[in-house]
Parts: sequence; C-alpha cells; structure tokens
Amino acid sequence: MRLSPLLLNFCVLYSSSLVGGVDATSKSTQQQGECLVVPTHKLHNGVEMPLLVLGTVQLVTEAGVDPELPAKFVGILPEKNYRQIELALASGFRAFDSAFIYRSQPPIGHVLGEWFRTGRLSKRNNIWITSKIFHPPSPDNTFEITYMDLPNMTPAQVSKETKRHFETSLQELGVGYIDLMLLHWPSLPSMPNATMNRQQRLAAWRVLEEKYDAGWARAIGVSNFSPQHLEQLKEDGAKIVPMVNQIEASVSLQYPDIREYCLANGILPQAYSPLGQGVAKIPDLVFELGKKYGKDAGQVSFRYLLQLGYSVTYLTNSEKRMVTNTQVFDFELTSDEMAQLTALNRPDGGWGLPNPNELA
Repeated sequence: MRLSPLLLNFCVLYSSSLVGGVDATSKSTQQQGECLVVPTHKLHNGVEMPLLVLGTVQLVTEAGVDPELPAKFVGILPEKNYRQIELALASGFRAFDSAFIYRSQPPIGHVLGEWFRTGRLSKRNNIWITSKIFHPPSPDNTFEITYMDLPNMTPAQVSKETKRHFETSLQELGVGYIDLMLLHWPSLPSMPNATMNRQQRLAAWRVLEEKYDAGWARAIGVSNFSPQHLEQLKEDGAKIVPMVNQIEASVSLQYPDIREYCLANGILPQAYSPLGQGVAKIPDLVFELGKKYGKDAGQVSFRYLLQLGYSVTYLTNSEKRMVTNTQVFDFELTSDEMAQLTALNRPDGGWGLPNPNELA
C-alpha cells in the first residue's frame, strides 16, 4: 500500500494497483474529517480513480411494484436522487456514477451546487463524477432526448450528437469538467450492421478524445465493450486507449475474457450490478463467507470483485449501506474461496442485459 500523493478526491485516499487484485493490506475505510477514506487505482494516464463509486440510476423495471406510483408506471425516478446524493455527501461519500440517459445529472448538480454554495464542499477536485453518453435507442423506460437514434444516424450525425450530449451533461451537472466520461453501449442486438456500428463508435470516441484533449474530461472510457470492440477502436486509429471499461459483473455473472483483456491492456474494468439480481438471489456461499469474516453478503461480493481486479459501482439509497459497502478493505478471501465463488458464474446470473461479446 502507498499513500496517494494527490488530495484529489476524498480528503486523503489510499491507493493500490488492481493487477492481481487489491492489496490486502489496504487500510479499512474510515471517517477522516468529513470524508470517507477509499482506495484509488491509478489509471494509465495517471489519474487516481476511486475503487468504489455510488450509482444513481433510479429505475423501476416492473409496473405495479410500488403502490405510490401509477399502476402502469415503468421508468426512471430522478426525484429519488436528491435525497440519495445528500445522504451520500453527509456520510462522507464523494464519488458518483451517472449517465445522460439516467436523468440523474440535474439532481446531482443541484445537490452539489448547494454544498458548494454553503461551503460544505470547497473544492471541485474533492468530488469524482462519472457519466455516460452514446446510448442506443431505449424507448421502453427512458426519454427519447436522452438516447441516440443510432440505427438511422450517419457517423457525422453521431459526432454532432455526442458533442451535444457531452456538453449538456456538463450543463446539467453544473461543473466545468467531468472526471470520467464513458461511451455507454457499443451497440444493441437490434443493431446488426457491424460496419456502421464500428464507424459510429469511432466517431463518438473521437469526440471523447477531443474533449479529453481540451481538459473537459480527466479520463475517458467505455462501457459494455468486448475485446473485439476495443481492438476495433485501436485498429481504426483511436489515439487514446480507453482508461476504463464498465461492465456488468457479480458473483453470479462474469465475463472473464473482457476482464482479462482489460487488465492486460491497462484498462480498468469496473463492475456494475455487483450484487447480481439483488440480495435475495445471492448464493448461499456468499452468506456463509460473510459469517466467517464478520461481513454481510454485499461486502463479500464487493471483495470478490476487487480481488479479481475490478473497481465497483453500486446503487443504494440507504445511508448505512453507503458506508458499510465501503468497509471491504480489511479482509481478504482465500484463493480457494475465490475459486468457489467463480464457480457460481452462470449465463443467467445478471439482469438479462445484452452480452457484450454478442453485440455487432
């Protein structure tokens, strides 16, 4: 373990390499002043990124699950983000994951603005903000203005729209730069034209490179990209290797080929949906290991992913969970336990999102 030389994100951060997993000697997460101490990983451009980031997509996927909502409602509830971000900041958490399509950027910007206005936050670089743009059509539960009609767009149109979404994201967040901007999806199963998809990805990536060169993003990356998608970017003349690839990963769902490619090429893999289909469907083995180490199932799940080399972004609205989910750096799973957890991987272990390796 080494002390980070940067007072970059959350007061003082402890930093360790992800190659081969998180350093088992990393100090336990704790309160230091007003901030939680969370380890970071140094991206290949030298930027220190926190290993744990709070997700902000407040999505209702099934009609009728909440009696306080209209009976047929399926969609996003950004009004939940105001309290979520307030609680996170109050508990000392300082890293947030958003996306243009989540509609969580305006609430994040509003709450951060109030903290800056009142002096509870004094420096922009005490906050880490990840966001995502370049989302293919998703009409079921999102607004048309938040995604791109990629099947009907030329690369030039993609470039123009990517710039608009990037700049609108900064405007909604109320900040001058983003810490990490990602391309949200490489394509979807409804987009079989591999040649056009490839051209569109390159057009969007060049916008991120342009904004990075201008200082509007401290780091850039991708989400849900396969090794093939990443290789194509390189072959097509990308100047910058993505710094992060955010993919779905949990005890129950793994894409080891994607993770291994990323780690071998200096790309940080970041896991979203780290609890799979939710706590109710976490395998019994995770709870058994939790009893052994005095941890809950979420903490064991996060530790597993960290030791595989991932950083983690997770969703919670609970102030308690925002803190306890970061208390994962004071124990280490054995190699046998890691192997037992890896054996739980199954194709249907996630939320049913597209497999990146099957996207054109």
